Amino acid sequence: MAFTGPKRVFWLILPVVFVLVISGAAIAADAIKVMPLGDSITRGYLGSAHRWGYRKPLYDSLSNAGFGFDFVGSSVDGNFLDPNHEGHDGWRADQILTYIGGWLDARQPDVVLLHIGTNDITGGNQSANEVNDILNVIDSYELSSGKGVAVVLALIINRWPYSSATTTYNNDLNVMALNRIANGDDIVIVNMESALSYPADLADELHPNDAGYVKMAAVWYNALVDYFNRYDFVISGRVVELDGHTPLASVLIQADNNDINDVTDANGFYELFVDSNWSGTVTPHKVSYTFEPNSYTYADVNQDYNDINYMADLTTFKISGFAVEQDNITPISDVNVIAQNGGGPWTSRYGGGSWLTDSNGYYEVRVDSNWSGKVTPDKSAYVFEPNSRNYQDVNQDYDVDQNYIGIELGYKISGFVKNECNAPIVGVEIDVNDGGSDDATDSAGYYEIWVFSGWSGFVTPARLHHTFDPNLRNYTDVMDDQPDQNFIANNIYDLDCDGLIGLGDVSVIAYNWLTAGPQGDFVDDGIVDFVDFAEFGLVWGD
Repeated sequence: MAFTGPKRVFWLILPVVFVLVISGAAIAADAIKVMPLGDSITRGYLGSAHRWGYRKPLYDSLSNAGFGFDFVGSSVDGNFLDPNHEGHDGWRADQILTYIGGWLDARQPDVVLLHIGTNDITGGNQSANEVNDILNVIDSYELSSGKGVAVVLALIINRWPYSSATTTYNNDLNVMALNRIANGDDIVIVNMESALSYPADLADELHPNDAGYVKMAAVWYNALVDYFNRYDFVISGRVVELDGHTPLASVLIQADNNDINDVTDANGFYELFVDSNWSGTVTPHKVSYTFEPNSYTYADVNQDYNDINYMADLTTFKISGFAVEQDNITPISDVNVIAQNGGGPWTSRYGGGSWLTDSNGYYEVRVDSNWSGKVTPDKSAYVFEPNSRNYQDVNQDYDVDQNYIGIELGYKISGFVKNECNAPIVGVEIDVNDGGSDDATDSAGYYEIWVFSGWSGFVTPARLHHTFDPNLRNYTDVMDDQPDQNFIANNIYDLDCDGLIGLGDVSVIAYNWLTAGPQGDFVDDGIVDFVDFAEFGLVWGD
């Protein structure tokens, strides 16, 4: 609603003359979002035979005219194709004020049809201040979202018997709105009070009957026609990632005078609506992204422009250095330097999150903007100092003091981890204390670790819900390879001895159900029952 560019003023003839100031908000021609906002008159709960009030006749008029739109709101009333709205029975303007911010965030309307104040006057309050506050919230939403919102503001219907308080309220509302329009707000003032005949168009003291609602719909319609027809030509396209097809949402597509803009949707699609003979430059914006091309320039537009696409590339940063021997000179090649999580979602998709050092020991990994994580060097028979480096919210290149010193390990300790049925146990962590390289067992249960010449220490296996025999192995002054250093794994939950915790074990529990077991009696209470199955459920899949 706040004005951000050159003003364009339109005059329309409704029951009274009104002024419309347009700020060129982002509009999708096939889905302009219109929010009917107000009290029970907006809902159509009373006086409307089908509880759709003015909304159904307005829907019919707009649809028949071929306009693309979508009524939005958290409430649904009336059996027709687009019954959404924000009409709330008995509500005053201050109650609307409480919730309008959340409704705007959730529904993101392009146009708000606001008819509010009837219940305020009934309660003795005929001030327009609360409506002014509602418009301030809409301004704040525009500022935070970058999305323009036009407000069609109704001077509300009167009642029967005639209420001078309503006329006074409408006069105050009109003065307030005209002041805001003079300061650039995108507001249309429509006179609903003079559109109806009293009491012929009322169903009771306050609410229109169906004939009255049809007259209200005509007033709203006349205001919206100009909104829908405010532009002549369309510039549209998509923003995609480097693969040429993955859409990028939430990109601001903005003309250089800032009053024509859109934000790409979940499909990366945008639409800009411009006047005949418009000239300008359109540029995509999203924090941490660059675009190819970085803009398109248009001169004297006299046609639609479709498939005007942009390719987006996330800004990434370089972490680089060398892997060298203990002399700090001799390079180590073929060290796999890996960024955690592939360097972030973007880098993991498009590459750069890992690097094999070259003949000079050089590496260069790339990570997403604002990535946090570890970079770790890895090469068989080597340990490195440091063993990894941590980074937080990366927003620059790191190319100084990012080296790793490699220490070659002389001897291999290897073996298998299996259970008593000779089934391999995958994912057992093999920990080496006091130097050496750790490992985890593969699908065959195999592991291999490397240690220094003359190394002494412990090798310990570990995995959740398992015990091992032996529970560790002790070595002194290792001077050659140590093969066949096997461990037997035990898991009380692996009842079918297949090396996994799963359906096969459930079958064993079922076979022993309500017996003394012993298989399946995990809590050792002398019977296999729900208590045991509950415990089993906690470890299933581990």
